[in-house]
This record gives sequence, C-alpha cells and structure tokens, in this order.
Amino acid sequence: MEANPVDEPTAPRHPHGLAWEIALAAGSSALAFALFLALPLVGAIGLPLAGVPAVRLAHRRGGVAAILASALAGAVVAAVAFATGGGREAGLRGALAAGTAVLPAGFAALSRRTGRPSLAFLLLCGTGSVLLAALFLGDAAASGQPVGQQIAREFDRMIPAAMASYGRSGMDAETVARVRATLDSAREFSRRYWAGLLGLLWVFCGAISFYTGARLARPSPSAEDARYEQLRLPAGLAPLFVAAGAGMVFVPPVARPAMGGILLPLGALYFVAGLSIICHFARRWFRFWLLRVGVYTLVAYFPMNVGVALLGLFDWYVDFRRRGAGAIEKR
Repeated sequence: MEANPVDEPTAPRHPHGLAWEIALAAGSSALAFALFLALPLVGAIGLPLAGVPAVRLAHRRGGVAAILASALAGAVVAAVAFATGGGREAGLRGALAAGTAVLPAGFAALSRRTGRPSLAFLLLCGTGSVLLAALFLGDAAASGQPVGQQIAREFDRMIPAAMASYGRSGMDAETVARVRATLDSAREFSRRYWAGLLGLLWVFCGAISFYTGARLARPSPSAEDARYEQLRLPAGLAPLFVAAGAGMVFVPPVARPAMGGILLPLGALYFVAGLSIICHFARRWFRFWLLRVGVYTLVAYFPMNVGVALLGLFDWYVDFRRRGAGAIEKR
C-alpha cells in the first residue's frame, strides 16, 4: 500500500549545503552521461545512471533543486563538448544530458508530493517513451529519411565489419552464418519496431534511475515510500497489453509497428513489475545480498524472463505479495 503524502522533514536548508548538493548531483550526472558518450557498449549504463543523482536530490531537497542540478549537468556536458570540438552538436548533447536527468527527477518530485510512487513511475515510463519517439521522428523529419531507414543503414554499416572481425578470429563458417542471420533478423525487427524498442529501453532506464535514486535518498520519507519491491501496476494496463498482443497477429502488417510500439514497452513494464515481486520475497528469504543478485540475474534469461513478466501481468488479480505473506504466516 502506497503512503499518503505527508509534510515530511527535509534536510537543513543551509544555503551552502544546498548549493553543494546541487553541484555534486550535477557533476555526477554529467560524468555518467559522459560515460555513455565515451564508451559505446559498456557506457550504455551511464544513461540511466545520469538520472540517479537528480532523483536523489528531488527526494531530499525537492523538484526545484533537482531541475537546477539537471540544467547545470546539461551545461557542463555542452561546455565540454564545445571545448573538444563538438560544434553544433554540443548544444544537443547538453540538452540530452539535462533531459535524461530532469525527466526521472520530475516524476520523483511528483511521487514526493502525491505519495504515489508507482503512478509516478508509470507516468515516467509513458512520458519518456513518447518523448523519445518524438525526438527520433523530429530528427527523421529534419533529415528527410524515415527512422526505420536510418536504423537499417546503421545495421548495414555495422554488420560487414562484425562479420569481418568474426572471420579474422577463426570462427567457423557455420557459426558466422548463424550470427549473420541473427543480425539480419535484428536489423529487420529494429527497422519495423523501433518505437517499441525505444519504449522498452526507456522503461528499463527509468526503473534504474527512479528506484536507485530513491534508494540513495533514504531515509527521506518519500524515498522510503518509493521502494522498488512495492511497485504495483494498475489493472487497466492488462486489457491494453492483451489488445496490443492480439493486434500483432490480426491487424494488417502495415499497422503492426504501432501495436509493437505499445506491446514492447508494456512487456518491459510487466517484467519490471514481476521482478519487483521477486525482490519483495527475496529480501525476506535471502539475507545475503549476493544470493539475491544471483536470483535477479537468473530470471533475466529466457524463458525465466517470460515467467517474470507473467507475474507482473497477473499481480493485479492474484496479489502475490499478499497471498505469499498469508502462506508464510500459516506455516
């Protein structure tokens, strides 16, 4: 049960302390975003981590402080990009850095005000997915090329280089052919369902930013309420998920990308919700944190991840936490 909003005590309002927290959050956010820009694959974790300091600040100091820190982080990224020859792209990178931080922080501030963190997280996922799709569509309109075509071109540039690298490594021809077929399938799927994939990625990024930031903000009362293991999704999402899944099968092919734009983010959202149920019980049953990490890693793989998503999907009806607690008490 999510808590009602309360007039919570906050950290002392010493101006120098507040300025220091804003500067520290801005620097940490800018550093995480720089990691995302500098390292193509491993650095991807920097994108969700860029929002963590601002979310923490939103719980501790409020939304205005988080917005200031996000804007400062964007200014730092833009200044560094301009100084290193970024040119016109410097402003865009700064805006992306600020947006990556301010979006989860804004909904963390909403959670702090309303006392409804699950609703705030759901709105964060929906808003971020729509904004990302709009950003890509705007870039496509400016360039005159559809988003899917741009993504396919990137795959066409990447696949030959990857195949050449595998060939030089001594990989046998049959394995190389299977890898090539997998990459070709990924190219076609990404070209058609890019909007859904963006939404899926944003759900995972938003979950890391929103709940990690709240974890680091404790013992702030609003952060205590925003516990990942207490995440609950509204029942009304289930019919939408089922309808989108049916649409992927029955609607004409030209309309299926729109169905995928709904189905993929909702599937990711139900996986996140199902994992929160597992987290709820794992914290009770496994006191050693390394065991919990092992469980979370195991359920991320197929077909376990499908079962986790089904947990999230049916939780509105079954209420696994309540039933599980009742079963434990009867023992």
